[in-house]
Amino acid sequence: MLGLIILGIILLILLIVIVSNVKVVPQAHAYVIERLGTYHVTWSTGLHVKIPFIDKISKKVSLKEQVIDFPPQQHGVNKTIPSCKS
Repeated sequence: MLGLIILGIILLILLIVIVSNVKVVPQAHAYVIERLGTYHVTWSTGLHVKIPFIDKISKKVSLKEQVIDFPPQQHGVNKTIPSCKS
């Protein structure tokens, strides 16, 4: 009986480790993976499995188009440059 309890606990821990290392990268995102602290690969959209305790998701990058609104700028005619008008 004690052996079954220990086996159940070991299987539960193993299942938790496996499930926590299966990752789904959503559309328009990319994950940067480090292996032992150095760059290894960039995951694109889809299902991926990382190696427990060795691989780490170091950055989650959004690939969506980003709109930046710049304030209007004044531009004047440079008086020292002659005009090309005839």
